[in-house]
Amino acid sequence: MSETYLNYFKDAITYQLKELEEQIPISIKDITCPVRNELGQNIDLVYMRLFRLALRDTYGSKLSSSLLYEAGRHTAINNFKFVSIDDIVNTLNDLSIGVMKVVYNNGEHIIFQEEECAICSGMPTTDEALCSFESGFLAGALSCIMNKNVVVEETECWGLGDQICQFEASIISDTPPKSDEKMNTLDLIATLASRSSKAIALNKELKKKNDIFSKQLEFAQRIQKKIIPHMDAFKSDYYNFYSYLKPFREVGGDFYDFFFDKDSNKVAIAIADMAGHGIDAAMITGMIKLTLKHCSKKKGLLCKPSKVMAFIEADISDVVPDNFFSMIYMVFDPDKQSIRYCNAGHPSAILYRKKQNIMQFLHSNQPLVGLSQYIDDYPFVQQSILYEKGDQIFLYTDGVTELRNRYGEFYKTSTLLDIIRNSKDLSISTACENIIASLNEHRQERDFEDDMCLLGIQL
Repeated sequence: MSETYLNYFKDAITYQLKELEEQIPISIKDITCPVRNELGQNIDLVYMRLFRLALRDTYGSKLSSSLLYEAGRHTAINNFKFVSIDDIVNTLNDLSIGVMKVVYNNGEHIIFQEEECAICSGMPTTDEALCSFESGFLAGALSCIMNKNVVVEETECWGLGDQICQFEASIISDTPPKSDEKMNTLDLIATLASRSSKAIALNKELKKKNDIFSKQLEFAQRIQKKIIPHMDAFKSDYYNFYSYLKPFREVGGDFYDFFFDKDSNKVAIAIADMAGHGIDAAMITGMIKLTLKHCSKKKGLLCKPSKVMAFIEADISDVVPDNFFSMIYMVFDPDKQSIRYCNAGHPSAILYRKKQNIMQFLHSNQPLVGLSQYIDDYPFVQQSILYEKGDQIFLYTDGVTELRNRYGEFYKTSTLLDIIRNSKDLSISTACENIIASLNEHRQERDFEDDMCLLGIQL
């Protein structure tokens, strides 16, 4: 609901409250002397029913029924002085509302039945009770007699498919009704005014907080875009690269980075997946970036996966303990055609050996980063493997293999391997784009449920 609409609503209610207090009262006596010398007091029932129909069509059945119920209750409390249940029945019959009678009364529960109802007799079935004013009238009249709050429900009605009206009255509390109130509709409007005022205030506060959060989120998004490089900007005489990153929200917990050591021509690549999503996860990726940047200033350090992982572990555990994430850190040596790596709880990297047409998985050999605080003398161990010219490596986060379709089925690793194999003669960019197309085909219309990152390296 917009603030403009709430302001209109608040102004309308304020005006209505003022009008109710200032208007000249009209009593039963004032309306029982119409000057109709030729037509008299009788009118066609259709004309009276038009008022009900107009209210229903204008405000809907529920709201119009509530207003009519409160109007009937107010009328009985403020314009009549009932002394008995028989008095109520006789008054309604005298007004030709219908033929009313009491069919059950045990002092706590009273049932009225009415035939030839002026409001609903002959009406089509609408699956709703139509005699709301009469229900409210009975509730107000009984409240005055019994000095207790009474609620009345119409359980049978022409609108409900019956050919008789039945009203069931029940006591709802021992609290006596208000006798000097303007009318219950006033209470209703006052309540609505109060709630709308609170809604306006809450809406303003929520908008203010949303604006602050949106600015913070926009800032975090800009920062994350700055700290995560685009592979297209990274040129190497020995390797070709491809990167794809899709956060679950505006910012995410998937991260990658790369570094080039000019002295040795070695290339280092990191990929990590934080626990969780959003700004909190993005802040951890920023810390990893800073640690890697710090490592890059120490000659030769970036080419030692085990030491880099140890630095990251120490920094993260010291600043934000009890935060865990998976990570792979790899160093590619073009002279030796070798890969040294540490895999800390991350999905296995896939090395496609083109000549042999086989896949080799570089499995995790460490627990998650952040767990060493619970393990005494925990060392990071690096492994090494040789590759041949033309081989390919694919790194990804679990957002790839845990992507679900509309049936809740995970994306199959076998499908991923088939695409890699079928793309062996294509560029690394095309191979990765084929994987992404397959992921989208699997997902179809289902929303993403996790961050997703895919890296491809042509060796």
